[in-house]
Amino acid sequence: MDNLLIEKIDELIENSDVLLADDTITLINIKSVMGEPKPCAPFGEGPKKVLDKIIEMSENEGFFTKDYNVGVISASLKEGQPDLGIWVHGDVVPEGTGWLYEPYRATVYKGCVIGRGATDNKGQFSAIFNLFKIFKKLGVELKYNPAIYVGSNEEKGMKDLIGIPDNPDAKGFLNVCTPPKLSLVPDGGFPVGYGGKGGMQMTFKSKTPVHGFTFTAGQDEAPGNANVIFENALNCENLEGCTIKKGEKTEIITFSPPRHGTNPDPNGNMITMMCSALLDNNLVAEEDRYILRFYKSVSLATDGAMFGIDVESYKMNKPLTLCTKKIDFKDGYPELTIDIRYPIEITFEEIVQKVTETADRNGFEIVYVNRGVNPYLLDPKGEILKLLKKASDEVTGEESEAFIMSGGTYAHRLPNAYVYGMSGYLPPEDFPKGHGGAHGMDEAVSIARLKRAMKIYARAMLWLNEIDW
Repeated sequence: MDNLLIEKIDELIENSDVLLADDTITLINIKSVMGEPKPCAPFGEGPKKVLDKIIEMSENEGFFTKDYNVGVISASLKEGQPDLGIWVHGDVVPEGTGWLYEPYRATVYKGCVIGRGATDNKGQFSAIFNLFKIFKKLGVELKYNPAIYVGSNEEKGMKDLIGIPDNPDAKGFLNVCTPPKLSLVPDGGFPVGYGGKGGMQMTFKSKTPVHGFTFTAGQDEAPGNANVIFENALNCENLEGCTIKKGEKTEIITFSPPRHGTNPDPNGNMITMMCSALLDNNLVAEEDRYILRFYKSVSLATDGAMFGIDVESYKMNKPLTLCTKKIDFKDGYPELTIDIRYPIEITFEEIVQKVTETADRNGFEIVYVNRGVNPYLLDPKGEILKLLKKASDEVTGEESEAFIMSGGTYAHRLPNAYVYGMSGYLPPEDFPKGHGGAHGMDEAVSIARLKRAMKIYARAMLWLNEIDW
């Protein structure tokens, strides 16, 4: 590798703080939660606005852009079919509650950019975008064509890649386009991810309705509050961990800090707290108690043991996790949705069977199953993996181990794809506990971490230029 070139690249990276912050802020300030499909915007106006803005930014820099008209765009250094794809997403999860900062009016604080999507995944785009600008400025010649690909439905099923039946604007990139020979997905950590757990969702409904109250909790990927509203005023005071609002009706609220679905709290969440409060204080009818007892047990079953789906993982070294995400209230029935991330040693079909059997024995039925993504594994000893790991280790100064992802990323869907950084999560040290993470309150991305990632990617891209792949 040309050490003088690396020195020039590193120097420009070190002076890119303002550019990184500005580009990240520009994208954060576009609220890009999935919305109602519209013509040419299959995942809503917000995600489409991000794609349009990125095309504008890329064309201003002289990159070669393409809109595949499926909710995916690309910006490449050269004209023609890209060989290397670096995949990010412009959509974000809902903001939830409990923020100290405005989620869609980005703030720079102590070396971080704060706002929804900062580290999942808009900061990553800014890092690669500015690295491409540096390569172009220095006239770096590559024998392959690298491109940034930006999707708009990663958070809600990756239908930008696999498509939506009967929607002509969401045919799915993989159904109508040629993917690059090699893909890197900066939606995780370093040094390199060579596999990922499977992901699925299931919803439980009791076989009988509840009486005299409604029960709702959380929202997709951003749980926080659980709310129970009784039709009549209750005589209740000082329920542990609860807020009580009294009037003609009584509302009880519990709260727990949002966490990513791959990392459930074994002590439970707001659903656990609510069920405990209602049961311990005898606030519900006897015929409803079995529903709350079961939902409480599920919210604590983060290893899946109560369903018999806890498995030892030798190939992935990653245990199964189960996270209670939300409760919807429909026609007198509270419906509990869980998120399961599972290793390759157990199948989707086995999980569905065992969970369904346990639910039935306890008086519940499964009303919704979503397969999500299947687990996958690449060769942990391949040449490209070694090269990617070497670039990471050189910059970080650590001898680190390749890993398996717990979260779902584009690497689950794309051929020959590795998770590669960026480990952007490093919130200010004075942030309250539970703030700063992806999908959480006051989501933050560290500019220093983005610059570190740019240096790693620069080395990896230059080394890829020296081998055949």
